[in-house]
This record gives sequence, C-alpha cells and structure tokens, in this order.
Amino acid sequence: MERLHDATGDLEPTFACSPPPGTARVDAVLAAAGGRAPRWVLDRLPEGYRGVVAPLDAHAPDGLSAAWAAGLARTTAPVVVLLDGRSGVDPRELHRLAEPIARGSADLVVGLRRAGWGMTSLSCWPPHRRLLDAAATRRLNRHLAAESAAAGHDASGPPLRLTDAARVLACRRQLLTALDDTSPEEVLAAAARGGWRVAQVPVHCGPGPLRR
Repeated sequence: MERLHDATGDLEPTFACSPPPGTARVDAVLAAAGGRAPRWVLDRLPEGYRGVVAPLDAHAPDGLSAAWAAGLARTTAPVVVLLDGRSGVDPRELHRLAEPIARGSADLVVGLRRAGWGMTSLSCWPPHRRLLDAAATRRLNRHLAAESAAAGHDASGPPLRLTDAARVLACRRQLLTALDDTSPEEVLAAAARGGWRVAQVPVHCGPGPLRR
C-alpha cells in the first residue's frame, strides 16, 4: 500500500527552553496539531524533562506514528515518553511513567486514564470516545495475547487491561529506536513479542487537549 506523505519531516519541532539537548533525564515527545504546544503544556513538564513537540496530522492514518517517529529521531535522553496531544493527559503526570523506566524496573510503562465523570474528564474524554476506545482496546488485547502466545511467553500473570489506556507511554530510547513503527499498537505488540516488562500506571487529565 502506498504510504501517505509524511508532513512531519517538513517542519522542525519546538523545544522547551530547558534543559538543553543531551542533558535531559527524560525527553517527552509531544504530538501536537501544527507542531506547537501551548505554554501550559511545557510549563507542566517535570524538572529535568525536555519537551520535543512534533507536528501531528490528525487526518493521516499514520499521523500519530509519524509524529512520534519524527520526535523520537530528535531525542537524546535514555528515557523517552511519547504523548498524543489529543489524549488530554496532564504533563505533570509523565514522571509516573518515566520513573519506573529510569529505575530499571520496567521496559515499557503505559498510562491508564483515571476514569471520572467530572467536567474536565468528560471534556478530555467524552462518553462516545470512551466507547470507541474500549472497542479498539478489546481488539488490541486479543492481538497482544496472540503475539505473546506465538512468541512462547508465559501468559499466566495478570493480563494487560488496556480498556482505559491513554495514548501515552514511556520506554527506553534504545528499544524504541529499534522499532520500524512507533504507533501505540506496534510498540505494545513488540513488547508482547519480546517479553518486555510492561507496567501500567494511572494518569490524570489536564485542563485541555494539547493543541494550538
């Protein structure tokens, strides 16, 4: 199948002012429409995190994967967080995903939404979106189980329950750069095939989606 043009290569991402490349403990790749993030997003990044904002084409089938790949190519920190700006996840929560990677207790950490019915939660994750995400995640869970079984990994432990999964994850940069596709589905599939240590942590939504 012919791939759509990757517009992310036409634009340079913006960066948080501090810390400079090569000195951050964690690089946070933020996929945002137009390649720009509002100041509240960058201001909420934890200390020692560098924001790498990559242009997101929401209309392209591989828009998120292309944005994350473009941002990942510009990362230098050993730990990388990948965030979909449409997820509404508060950037102050990113340390909850990155710290297990930095400690060496996990290879991949997936963010799970803290389900709520307040105005902020509903605006970031409305009911119709929750239903669509739940259906997509059920399909993904079946795919992950098949990948794990085909690779011969022990599935006796608690299965991944990604019904409330947000499109935010943290991983060792070395593992991510070895993948051909950085979409959430393919990263999780690679984890299932490779027997990675996968953890899940709950995350809160922020005051609004990451967009201009």
